[in-house]
Amino acid sequence: MNAPDAWSGTPVLVPAPAPAPSLELAPPSAWNNGKTSGRLLGELDLAATPAAVRLGRSYARELVGQYFGADRSELADLELLTSEALTNSVLHARPRRDGTVMLSVLHIDRFVRVEVTDGGGAPLGQPRVPDEPLQSHGRGLVLMKALAIDYGTHRNRNGTSTFWFGVGVREGWRLP
Repeated sequence: MNAPDAWSGTPVLVPAPAPAPSLELAPPSAWNNGKTSGRLLGELDLAATPAAVRLGRSYARELVGQYFGADRSELADLELLTSEALTNSVLHARPRRDGTVMLSVLHIDRFVRVEVTDGGGAPLGQPRVPDEPLQSHGRGLVLMKALAIDYGTHRNRNGTSTFWFGVGVREGWRLP
């Protein structure tokens, strides 16, 4: 990791234990077709604050980089989309009951799927920050459409909401 993305403390990236956990957080997407099982690479609960974006982005990059042997330059799209998903969750949704958002990273076939689970949408009628320019909104969705293989949202039974996106495993990444 480089200095701007340094964690407070030493990060330890531990692969998920076998067998692979269930993927019931969200319904199967079009690129998965529900035919394959996935492997949870890692999960991280983050305080629902702006600092979560940097920490989550670094975590996803390091985790996928270690798993596939990919370097930082190959993970730019994953990093950017993770930042956008976490930023949207932290700024526009409620945290989960414990004040956190959860970042999950999965490997499914030739794809990496990133999921951000929060407490669901903010209450209607919440006032917009007055000095926030309107043109600063909507760029995340444009980036998702341009860079993700697929993306979507799912309302979970416990009232939380999960936003997910998938990026392809690039040729040259070693598959474990």
